[in-house]
Amino acid sequence: MITTEAAEDDTIRKKKTVFVLSGGSGLGSVQVGMIRALFEQGITPDFFVGTSVGAINSAFMCGNPTLEGVHELEKIWMSVRREDVFPVDVFSTIISIFKRKNYLVSSRGLRKLLEKNIRYNTLADARIPCLLIATDLMTGEQVVLASGNVINAVLASAALPGIYPPVEMAGRFLVDGGLSGNTPLSVAAEYGAEEVFILSAGYPKTLDRVPSGLIDTFAHSLNILIEHQFLRDIEIYRKDILIHIIPPVFATGYSSYDLSRTAEYLSLAYESTRRWLQSGGLHIFEIPGRIVKPNQWL
Repeated sequence: MITTEAAEDDTIRKKKTVFVLSGGSGLGSVQVGMIRALFEQGITPDFFVGTSVGAINSAFMCGNPTLEGVHELEKIWMSVRREDVFPVDVFSTIISIFKRKNYLVSSRGLRKLLEKNIRYNTLADARIPCLLIATDLMTGEQVVLASGNVINAVLASAALPGIYPPVEMAGRFLVDGGLSGNTPLSVAAEYGAEEVFILSAGYPKTLDRVPSGLIDTFAHSLNILIEHQFLRDIEIYRKDILIHIIPPVFATGYSSYDLSRTAEYLSLAYESTRRWLQSGGLHIFEIPGRIVKPNQWL
């Protein structure tokens, strides 16, 4: 694992309660619903660890770690359209292929959205510590970003290879953190977490039929790999850390970059988490998709 020099800061090392936010593309809105339910019950983190879309939510919340901040983030998610962050069309795809670009979509739209809504300049300026996870494209190593320009760090963590361009930081070309740690529990453990809340944007679930089409098959296969990594980390760290896995909202008939159902998923995640808390979920350890039935808390 590689960290920036600021990641050694004692202000991070002393913190104990951590929210870990996974990747999950357009389903990142469910994390906001979860955060709202937790904050309303007075459950707040000392710092955030985020990957990919989880890095976007983490960076925003670290700038305003209050219930007011949650409501503002809800409004942002409700206003975003697919074209704002994923402006793909046939013509641009053909141009990218012929020009031999290593990405499909420009990150200008996402950068504009981040610059408009994240109101601090560097990760060190955040109100509470913020650790964002990226992957070194050349070496495959995990990179923990705790210093430097916050917008560049978020773009690096969310730069899905082949979709968005890599981000150069400190001489490294960085891409999506999900490749090296989609649910970076290990990073929270390394920085001294004693209690961790895992807010996932979704877990793979048992299918009723074989996936149809190349993209669906690839996506589900990638999710299986991610799940096995997640389960290994759980087994390793639950001996020393109190781990709470917030029950996920399983989206059906969903495309990763379809933002048309944001309000629905945000509301489902909020209600599911609220009822989970009321039902004593903090005192029950369950692994989603294996013990918990999809959306059982709704």
